[in-house]
Amino acid sequence: MNPYFKFSSPLAILLLTVTAFTPVLGDIHHLKTPSIALSDSNRVILATPAQFDPHKKGGYPFIVMLHGWSGDETQWEKESDLQSLCDTYQVLLVLPDGGYDGWWVDSEVSPGRNYATHILQEIKIWMVVNYNGSIEHTQHGIMGLSMGGFGAIIQVLNYPDNYAAAASLSGVMDITRHTDNWHLTGALGLYTDNPDRWERNNPLNLANKQAPPNSPNMLLVCGRDDFAFKENQEMAKLLELKGYKIDFREEPGTHSHTFWKTHVESAIKFIVSHFPE
Repeated sequence: MNPYFKFSSPLAILLLTVTAFTPVLGDIHHLKTPSIALSDSNRVILATPAQFDPHKKGGYPFIVMLHGWSGDETQWEKESDLQSLCDTYQVLLVLPDGGYDGWWVDSEVSPGRNYATHILQEIKIWMVVNYNGSIEHTQHGIMGLSMGGFGAIIQVLNYPDNYAAAASLSGVMDITRHTDNWHLTGALGLYTDNPDRWERNNPLNLANKQAPPNSPNMLLVCGRDDFAFKENQEMAKLLELKGYKIDFREEPGTHSHTFWKTHVESAIKFIVSHFPE
């Protein structure tokens, strides 16, 4: 069993006690999940297939979808047809709120903003306990756009045993190039004060080690006219060099809503293709 799904933990007991299982049939649900990791937001959107079966043997595969900077849990709802994606691929889609500028990390400078822990040890348990999400990590995926693409990739690099696949659309792959941008200092402090903290949360640095056995499959998609294109190119080359299973797709486009809407389904399809049949 995955070590993060030990239901004797205090958090798991909280989730079991506070949240009662409610069957949900083909709808987009705006909910809240119990959280110890967060003090600022525990909102989440859950999308289920039209023929959702709360008793389906083995549970449903699910994908965590992370929004971008200045967004919230509703961003992917606006950028995609969640119901159609659930029905087509027979997956659950879960969209947590990562704060306006939380950067999907556990912040050492802003208390109560432990978004990495929230994803790994709260959202994933919540899906298993309450919505018949599969307990098997080989049925779990994660994806994101921009800040969310960054978050998805650092999640699988830090916790490779917990996901089958990840996808990043226009993800920021080297935050050390953007130390004065997008309120990164609110999550990580000043770069000059603690560069090691930045490197511990930097995808390009995390990728600079040999891939572990059975590492997750990763997809990087970036527009050629995107400010993050060069760092995505470099990240893809480094991941390949280190033995990771990486698919890099350079496409026409910019860092824009139009680009993300265009490529969301291909990212879902990529992740689902790596779930066992």
